[in-house]
Amino acid sequence: MRKEKWRPRARLRAGKRTRNVLSELKEKYSDVKFSTNTAPFSGKGGNNLAIAPNILKQMESNPEKRLEYEALIYDCAQGIQSGMFRREGMIAGGFIITADGGLRAWGISRSGSGTKRSLFDLDKKDKASWPDKIREKIKIERKRIQEVQEKKKRNKLDVQV
Repeated sequence: MRKEKWRPRARLRAGKRTRNVLSELKEKYSDVKFSTNTAPFSGKGGNNLAIAPNILKQMESNPEKRLEYEALIYDCAQGIQSGMFRREGMIAGGFIITADGGLRAWGISRSGSGTKRSLFDLDKKDKASWPDKIREKIKIERKRIQEVQEKKKRNKLDVQV
């Protein structure tokens, strides 16, 4: 019976510690919107950084993991502050540190007839490639959208003739 009472308290304490790590990060990087919601496309603006709750727990309990992830968070914050997600047509974007420790980027951009959502994995260790990979992905998506729009126009013209 005592174990059942102890576990909720232990979870509560772990939750508080996780919130403490998140609060510290928010203070350190005030220009970044932190969240624990790692669902893509869940933020507004171009300064979103979602961190999986288990990663925050690892940062709290393991100093080596904390250093590793704080370095990654720093790199993400630098990318955000450099305007990586403030490109022409971008509505929102950000990074996600996933539960397995991977890194993803997402973006919502305005395109022709609506909005386009993009999600892709990034190499944590090759931060110099992030902007190029994001631009490349956006370029490919724009080309694909343009091809679809051209095909619709051709089909529409075929129906009219």
